[in-house]
Amino acid sequence: MAQNIKYKKSSLKDDASIYKKRDEDESEKSKWSKMDMRQRWTHFKTYYLRFVVIGCIVLLLAGFFIYRDVLHRTEVIYRCALINEVAAEAPILAFADGFLESMNIDTERNDASFHLYYTNSEAAEKVGASLSSDLTHVSSLIYAGKLDSMIAGQKDFDGYLEKDFYTDLTELLTDEQLALIKDKLYIPDVPENTEKRPYGVYLDGNEVYGRIFEMGGGMVEKPIFGVMVNSQNKEASRRLLYYLFPMLE
Repeated sequence: MAQNIKYKKSSLKDDASIYKKRDEDESEKSKWSKMDMRQRWTHFKTYYLRFVVIGCIVLLLAGFFIYRDVLHRTEVIYRCALINEVAAEAPILAFADGFLESMNIDTERNDASFHLYYTNSEAAEKVGASLSSDLTHVSSLIYAGKLDSMIAGQKDFDGYLEKDFYTDLTELLTDEQLALIKDKLYIPDVPENTEKRPYGVYLDGNEVYGRIFEMGGGMVEKPIFGVMVNSQNKEASRRLLYYLFPMLE
């Protein structure tokens, strides 16, 4: 027989919490004041913690990008390509910093790039570089006027010389200065160079340049330094020659 439960009393007391009406108009401050510490922590985790975490992440990311791109942004003020050479990163960076410091330039906010590029398939294969990518990158920098100088072996140097990519060094150094390094000057023996002008400087045996290879490398036997003809930063190239050959100052 079916039971009549219409008037059956509940086992819960009339004042149980489920019967209590929530005061929807009660302020958060009032609710918070009525909670003990455990209830407050539970309430905070339930309703606010995730928003606090997300907010902190957003602030940290924003702070990182502001620090990197605004407050601590470094600018590359000089670019030199080292062609088909091998060297460790640390001594290259030390060489670059030494060059900037010789010009009293802040190394925290400025960079000088001495980047390794490979235009020879055998050299590229040894170091796992992309030959086509490096050739394209070097050419792009040259034609855009963003490459200031180059250091390469005889064959590679002559390849770019044939395209008239180098500056006549008499435009950068005086006759007296050129005389001081006359044994290191590269004067191309080509019909076009009727006046026997120097277009490069040999760096083999140079003590300052040799610091790049303190941790190994130095595969190019007679590296030649040349200044790109369309560089907008030739004064810095002059200063690099002073850094390499202190007697020029």
